[in-house]
Amino acid sequence: MHKTLHKLGAGLAVFAAALAVGVGLNATTASAAGNKVADISQYQGNINWSKASKDLKYAIIRVQHGSIGDPGYVVDTKSTVNANGAYKHGVPFGQYMFAEFTSVKDAQQEAKDFYKRSNSHTKFFALDEEKRMPGAKNKEQTYVNAWLKTMRSLTDKPLVMYSGEWYANSNNLDFSKFDGTWIAKYSSTKPSVSGTSVDLWQYTSKGRVAGISGNVDLNKVLNSSVVDSWFSGSNSNSTTPAANYYTTATGVNGIQTKKTVYQYTSTSFTKNKRTSKVKTGTKLAVTGVAKNSKGAYRFQLSNGNYVTANQAYVSTY
Repeated sequence: MHKTLHKLGAGLAVFAAALAVGVGLNATTASAAGNKVADISQYQGNINWSKASKDLKYAIIRVQHGSIGDPGYVVDTKSTVNANGAYKHGVPFGQYMFAEFTSVKDAQQEAKDFYKRSNSHTKFFALDEEKRMPGAKNKEQTYVNAWLKTMRSLTDKPLVMYSGEWYANSNNLDFSKFDGTWIAKYSSTKPSVSGTSVDLWQYTSKGRVAGISGNVDLNKVLNSSVVDSWFSGSNSNSTTPAANYYTTATGVNGIQTKKTVYQYTSTSFTKNKRTSKVKTGTKLAVTGVAKNSKGAYRFQLSNGNYVTANQAYVSTY
């Protein structure tokens, strides 16, 4: 993602986000031919996507860094060409933005700009939260929450937060309301962040990918069901079918949420049908499973509402 170094415990760790992991151009297609997950930005120059598609499984493409007035502000010069290249050659991709929040208003504006500049084929959106700005007055979580709320109002696609292990722990970042956790730690040992499990691990900035000159950040998938759901473009609010749904309630007494989900009055998960939020770890009684017009499965609750039947978000008992 970003070519800067940050402190990681007593040592140093590079925080530049990059990844590529997922499930195909839609919920039913396979991923690209390769097995690597890489971060892509203008720093990679002109990419030969025909060659890269044979080495990559997924890609995450930078859109912007900061906002107007920030010292490092830039709209990634290769964002559009990289998104088009990945899509043309069948590489599922998400997109990310590097945050330099100074206020709630700034976080809201960065989210709006990010969404407006993103590619329509992106499977998910990632917030690269790794830099505390000198002018920031509130806790970083205040700005993260403002960004997240704004993005939730703009899209139903998965929202993922990236950070470095040290930064996330030092700032007590809360990943629970996101659809996934992506952590950088350039070490032989897996990252550990208080209060959350790590789904995707950025483990090196010195990877190599066919069709790309120079080094590339690479990532390891630690939770395949969650990461695959990002690249299928599905989350607890999604109307896109995913590969791992519960399709029947036979023998099921109830469900327990693995992540935050929402209740809806209809199997079509549109914002005007949303009723309430359900916290992680909540048990719910179910009466059956319903399939909506787009092929997505929903559990019907005893109160008549619906929640996702995506196995990445709920488990049965």
